[in-house]
Amino acid sequence: MIVSFTLVRKREGFTDEAFFARWTAHTEAFDLKDHPYITKNRLMMIQGDTPYVGIAENHWPDMESLAKTAEFYETTDAGKAHWADLLTFMDIDNSPTVIVTHEADVSATRTAITSLAG
Repeated sequence: MIVSFTLVRKREGFTDEAFFARWTAHTEAFDLKDHPYITKNRLMMIQGDTPYVGIAENHWPDMESLAKTAEFYETTDAGKAHWADLLTFMDIDNSPTVIVTHEADVSATRTAITSLAG
């Protein structure tokens, strides 16, 4: 499994509420259709001393499916339409995506360390 997080910036002119509604609608209309292999697609609004307003968490079965997504955006009409819709509300160029490589679940009873990306 591959886990990615995108730190999301909104375009100017959107309230947080309007942005979240638009982001959710986009995800329902585009991501569920265009990325059926994503097993988790969680959208979270955040607050604090940060330029980001949200975090998107995605779970992918493998690196190949993640690579196919990048290719989809670049080489297909549907991918270009998907990207164009993102640009209407999200500052995608300043919304970095990172891949989780290791995680540690720490509790009083045990710690489980997992390597994810590979």
